[in-house]
Amino acid sequence: MKSNITMKVQQLSNGKFRKQVTYGKKANGKPMRKSIVGDTELEVIIAAEEFKRLNVDVNPSKITVKEAVEAYIDSKRNVIAASTLYGYEVAAKNRLQSIQGYFITDLKVIDIQRAVNIDAERGLGYKSIKSAYDLIRSAASIFEVELPSARKLRFPPKNVKAELPDLDKVLRVIIGSSVELPCLLAVWCGGMRISEVRGLQFGDIYEDDGGRYIRVRRARVCINGHDVIENRNKTELSTRDVPLPDYIYNLISKVSHKNDDDFIINENYGNIKARYDRLLKKHGMKMTFHDLRAQFATTMNGLGVQKEVLEKLGGWANSKVLDAVYIRTPKQRVRDSLKIFDDFMYGVIRDTRTEKTDGAA
Repeated sequence: MKSNITMKVQQLSNGKFRKQVTYGKKANGKPMRKSIVGDTELEVIIAAEEFKRLNVDVNPSKITVKEAVEAYIDSKRNVIAASTLYGYEVAAKNRLQSIQGYFITDLKVIDIQRAVNIDAERGLGYKSIKSAYDLIRSAASIFEVELPSARKLRFPPKNVKAELPDLDKVLRVIIGSSVELPCLLAVWCGGMRISEVRGLQFGDIYEDDGGRYIRVRRARVCINGHDVIENRNKTELSTRDVPLPDYIYNLISKVSHKNDDDFIINENYGNIKARYDRLLKKHGMKMTFHDLRAQFATTMNGLGVQKEVLEKLGGWANSKVLDAVYIRTPKQRVRDSLKIFDDFMYGVIRDTRTEKTDGAA
């Protein structure tokens, strides 16, 4: 059996670059590897791809799920965000493990369903299992193998979207606290993700046509306890320019810095999260930092802002994601809507009874 799994490009102590390609197995089952060395990373990547093209057998009937997923992840290694890549690697290592040894051409619905059931019994939820299967389907597709649609499988039920606390109550807790600036950037400036908030630099602020804006151009993510700076956002649409309110600009102006490329929120993710969690818990509220992004979407939607504008501000690809994940329906809005219906019903009842009373008379 052969595979096109490769390792990362490594820089050697002499300054050259190396990439190992695993392209088959020996008679004793041990992997066959080719080490490719070059002066530049690009040179090594191109040489490795050419070697694979000439030496790797990609017969789908000889590729296991594990090998297909590893090949897929490797093919994305230099073109997707580090956080996304890390998510793929975690899913490949920890989910749907019972089918990893199957050849991708042999997978049946019953095999996949058993793997789903095993993970569900371990306590994994809908999103974790479904995303892992989506990864496997994508991996199989590069070998031109179409696996069963997720619609043919039964996953654990989706988690019900938790109702968010009223934004005015949340703001009263946040304003003046040690996490005021990162929280307001998240809930006021286009619903930024925490990685986007932490990726903002002083040089991202600019003025145009009499208004002040801030560029959302990069992300600073925490992977295995270490910060990784990504000069890209989670999606293409997430790269955006957001109006910067004077109140937030004044808060930023109080943060000392030396250069334009200094980070506005130059603090460890864990520290921000810990203080934020303690603050909300102290006031009897339960809401994640990422829920501030949902607060932005929910409040803007409730104020009647057009979905097209909301998508642009928050960097969402479409209304489907907004509606399914981020926009919540507050109980007060439900009560207000039902009151309108109640008034209608009482009006009909009142008129009907009046008519009957008049008729009887």
